[in-house]
Amino acid sequence: MSYNVVTTEGVRTFENIDDAGDYAQAMSLRTGEPAKVFHAKTGLVAFTVKTKKETK
Repeated sequence: MSYNVVTTEGVRTFENIDDAGDYAQAMSLRTGEPAKVFHAKTGLVAFTVKTKKETK
């Protein structure tokens, strides 16, 4: 099954959910915005990643 990761920078497709999750987390950390992972076939949300940068 394919997964699409949607961020403010665009959409990327992955065949592996682990790779999609890793990419979504990295993009969320970089941009500070949530990243959504969708099943490419159904369009349903698999999960959303929202992380915050730690500031000191």
